[in-house]
Amino acid sequence: MELLYAAVIFVTGLGVLIAGAEIFIHYSSQLGSKLGISDVVIGITLVALGTSIPEIFVSISSIINNAPAIALGNSIGSNISNIAIIYGLSLFWLASEMLNISLRNIFILILSVLIAGWSLFDLKISIGDSIVFIALFILFVLNLLREKPEENQENVHKDASLLKVSFLIIISLILLGLGSELTVRGGVDLALGLGIPDAVVGLTMVAIGTSLPELAASISALRRNKGNMVVGNIVGSNILNIVLIFPIIGIGTSTVFDDEIFSRDFMVMSAFTAAFILLIIIGRQEGNLKKILYPLFGVGMFVSIGLYLTSLF
Repeated sequence: MELLYAAVIFVTGLGVLIAGAEIFIHYSSQLGSKLGISDVVIGITLVALGTSIPEIFVSISSIINNAPAIALGNSIGSNISNIAIIYGLSLFWLASEMLNISLRNIFILILSVLIAGWSLFDLKISIGDSIVFIALFILFVLNLLREKPEENQENVHKDASLLKVSFLIIISLILLGLGSELTVRGGVDLALGLGIPDAVVGLTMVAIGTSLPELAASISALRRNKGNMVVGNIVGSNILNIVLIFPIIGIGTSTVFDDEIFSRDFMVMSAFTAAFILLIIIGRQEGNLKKILYPLFGVGMFVSIGLYLTSLF
């Protein structure tokens, strides 16, 4: 009975998280339009941040509930899910589309993964590590501000009042806070009841659950033939999952993590990230190579994520 109750709490929390994220993304975009911020900057920052908000709130709640392994597992697991599941699915649609992703953002993604490995090598995240991640976040934001706005953007949000938009953003943040608290509490209770380590809960149920906003945003973008938006969302979300969540853990706790979080989970994330970057580089070129490689890599990613998830239990 206790396991059933924990499962209900966990699933309810994920539902509230996803609803809060959807409201946040929608109305943050409207707020940006009303404040005169370019649509490109709105998309890269608010969509990536909005779809990463569940991970951030779950991580804060995990630290408060003395479960930092869930926060770290959530960060690494979400990055794996974003590439293996969301990008893996997208590859079947992107094979005939030309990608135009800034190499500066790719460089920041590579840098964030390398610094994450350096930080996790001793199985803990220090205050000094956190400062480095915050500096990298500032670099990421400064780079985004250099993005040129697209021309002929239409303002589709003229009717909604600024007061209404601001109110709904506040409501979305309340939902995100409530959803993250329920998700972590339900996840911890499930882990205790089933004898599953906190890190595995973070890497699987929480990570996949909090990646659902990215999946929803990507499916919506693919339906509109906006492959660059899908790739940009994954790049931005994966950077933010590291440069925002790692310092939260480092500042909030001095926990020493299990060796598997580096030797197994971080290495898997790194391998998927390397494949992701390779496919982006291929996608920037014209030719038939990607029409063959993309579907093959898509199948390979689904097989790989299946084998990885199986190895956790």
